[in-house]
Amino acid sequence: MSEIDIEKIMDEIREDIRRKGYADDTPSFEEIENPEQAGYQYSEAEYQAILQEVNANYNIVWYRELEGGFPARFLKKVIRKLTSFLGVPAVVDQSNYNALVTREFNQLSGYIQAQKDELDRCHQEIALLTDKVEALEKNQRNFT
Repeated sequence: MSEIDIEKIMDEIREDIRRKGYADDTPSFEEIENPEQAGYQYSEAEYQAILQEVNANYNIVWYRELEGGFPARFLKKVIRKLTSFLGVPAVVDQSNYNALVTREFNQLSGYIQAQKDELDRCHQEIALLTDKVEALEKNQRNFT
Protein backbone atom coordinates (compact mmCIF):
# COMPACT_ATOMS: atom_id res chain seq x y z
CA MET A 1 0.00 0.00 0.00
CA SER A 2 1.49 3.34 -1.01
CA GLU A 3 1.49 6.44 1.18
CA ILE A 4 -0.72 9.34 0.22
CA ASP A 5 1.08 12.65 -0.18
CA ILE A 6 -1.53 15.16 0.97
CA GLU A 7 0.70 18.17 0.26
CA LYS A 8 1.14 17.06 -3.35
CA ILE A 9 -2.62 16.67 -3.75
CA MET A 10 -3.23 20.11 -2.20
CA ASP A 11 -0.63 21.68 -4.52
CA GLU A 12 -2.38 20.11 -7.51
CA ILE A 13 -5.74 21.44 -6.32
CA ARG A 14 -4.29 24.94 -5.78
CA GLU A 15 -2.72 24.88 -9.26
CA ASP A 16 -6.00 23.76 -10.78
CA ILE A 17 -7.81 26.62 -9.00
CA ARG A 18 -5.24 29.16 -10.27
CA ARG A 19 -5.49 27.77 -13.80
CA LYS A 20 -9.31 28.03 -13.81
CA GLY A 21 -9.17 31.59 -12.48
CA TYR A 22 -11.15 31.05 -9.33
CA ALA A 23 -10.68 33.80 -6.76
CA ASP A 24 -10.99 33.51 -3.03
CA ASP A 25 -13.31 36.48 -2.66
CA THR A 26 -15.89 34.84 -0.43
CA PRO A 27 -17.07 37.47 2.07
CA SER A 28 -16.80 36.77 5.78
CA PHE A 29 -19.88 36.63 7.98
CA GLU A 30 -19.13 40.11 9.29
CA GLU A 31 -19.18 41.54 5.76
CA ILE A 32 -22.60 40.13 4.88
CA GLU A 33 -25.45 42.46 5.72
CA ASN A 34 -28.78 40.91 6.63
CA PRO A 35 -31.39 42.97 4.78
CA GLU A 36 -34.02 42.08 7.38
CA GLN A 37 -31.92 43.54 10.21
CA ALA A 38 -30.03 46.33 8.45
CA GLY A 39 -30.84 49.58 10.17
CA TYR A 40 -33.73 48.09 12.12
CA GLN A 41 -34.56 49.88 15.34
CA TYR A 42 -36.91 48.58 18.04
CA SER A 43 -40.08 50.61 18.26
CA GLU A 44 -42.34 50.19 21.26
CA ALA A 45 -45.28 51.65 19.33
CA GLU A 46 -44.77 49.24 16.43
CA TYR A 47 -44.39 46.29 18.82
CA GLN A 48 -47.63 47.21 20.60
CA ALA A 49 -49.46 47.65 17.29
CA ILE A 50 -48.31 44.24 16.08
CA LEU A 51 -49.17 42.69 19.46
CA GLN A 52 -52.66 44.17 19.28
CA GLU A 53 -53.11 42.76 15.76
CA VAL A 54 -51.84 39.33 16.84
CA ASN A 55 -54.24 39.32 19.80
CA ALA A 56 -57.15 40.20 17.52
CA ASN A 57 -56.40 37.71 14.75
CA TYR A 58 -54.93 34.54 16.27
CA ASN A 59 -58.14 32.51 15.92
CA ILE A 60 -58.83 31.03 12.49
CA VAL A 61 -62.50 30.72 11.66
CA TRP A 62 -63.10 27.52 9.77
CA TYR A 63 -66.82 27.99 9.11
CA ARG A 64 -67.64 30.95 6.91
CA GLU A 65 -70.76 32.02 5.11
CA LEU A 66 -70.82 30.72 1.57
CA GLU A 67 -71.34 33.02 -1.37
CA GLY A 68 -73.02 32.44 -4.69
CA GLY A 69 -76.39 31.32 -5.88
CA PHE A 70 -78.42 28.50 -4.32
CA PRO A 71 -76.92 25.66 -6.43
CA ALA A 72 -73.35 26.86 -5.83
CA ARG A 73 -73.92 27.31 -2.09
CA PHE A 74 -75.58 23.89 -1.84
CA LEU A 75 -72.67 22.24 -3.64
CA LYS A 76 -70.15 24.07 -1.48
CA LYS A 77 -72.00 22.96 1.69
CA VAL A 78 -71.94 19.34 0.56
CA ILE A 79 -68.23 19.55 -0.23
CA ARG A 80 -67.56 21.25 3.10
CA LYS A 81 -69.46 18.53 4.99
CA LEU A 82 -67.60 15.80 3.13
CA THR A 83 -64.14 17.31 3.68
CA SER A 84 -64.57 18.87 7.12
CA PHE A 85 -63.04 15.83 8.83
CA LEU A 86 -59.78 16.74 7.06
CA GLY A 87 -59.75 20.51 7.36
CA VAL A 88 -61.32 21.23 10.74
CA PRO A 89 -58.68 19.44 12.88
CA ALA A 90 -55.87 21.23 11.03
CA VAL A 91 -57.56 24.61 11.47
CA VAL A 92 -58.21 23.93 15.17
CA ASP A 93 -54.59 22.86 15.67
CA GLN A 94 -53.37 26.00 13.89
CA SER A 95 -55.64 28.19 16.01
CA ASN A 96 -54.33 26.52 19.18
CA TYR A 97 -50.76 27.10 18.04
CA ASN A 98 -51.54 30.72 17.21
CA ALA A 99 -53.06 31.14 20.68
CA LEU A 100 -49.86 29.77 22.29
CA VAL A 101 -47.68 32.09 20.22
CA THR A 102 -49.94 35.04 21.07
CA ARG A 103 -49.69 34.26 24.78
CA GLU A 104 -45.92 34.10 24.43
CA PHE A 105 -45.86 37.50 22.72
CA ASN A 106 -47.93 38.89 25.59
CA GLN A 107 -45.44 37.40 28.06
CA LEU A 108 -42.58 39.00 26.12
CA SER A 109 -44.36 42.34 26.23
CA GLY A 110 -44.65 42.06 30.01
CA TYR A 111 -41.00 41.05 30.27
CA ILE A 112 -39.88 43.99 28.13
CA GLN A 113 -41.88 46.36 30.33
CA ALA A 114 -40.44 44.84 33.52
CA GLN A 115 -36.90 45.21 32.11
CA LYS A 116 -37.60 48.84 31.19
CA ASP A 117 -38.88 49.54 34.69
CA GLU A 118 -35.83 47.89 36.26
CA LEU A 119 -33.50 49.79 33.93
CA ASP A 120 -35.18 53.09 34.85
CA ARG A 121 -34.84 52.23 38.54
CA CYS A 122 -31.15 51.39 38.04
CA HIS A 123 -30.54 54.67 36.20
CA GLN A 124 -32.18 56.61 39.02
CA GLU A 125 -30.12 54.75 41.61
CA ILE A 126 -26.90 55.35 39.62
CA ALA A 127 -27.70 59.06 39.38
CA LEU A 128 -28.36 59.21 43.12
CA LEU A 129 -25.15 57.32 43.94
CA THR A 130 -23.15 59.51 41.52
CA ASP A 131 -24.47 62.59 43.30
CA LYS A 132 -23.50 61.09 46.67
CA VAL A 133 -19.99 60.23 45.44
CA GLU A 134 -19.52 63.76 44.08
CA ALA A 135 -20.71 65.22 47.38
CA LEU A 136 -18.34 62.99 49.35
CA GLU A 137 -15.42 63.88 47.06
CA LYS A 138 -16.23 67.56 47.48
CA ASN A 139 -16.44 67.11 51.26
CA GLN A 140 -13.11 65.28 51.28
CA ARG A 141 -11.45 68.09 49.29
CA ASN A 142 -12.75 70.61 51.78
CA PHE A 143 -11.13 68.69 54.68
CA THR A 144 -7.72 68.52 53.03
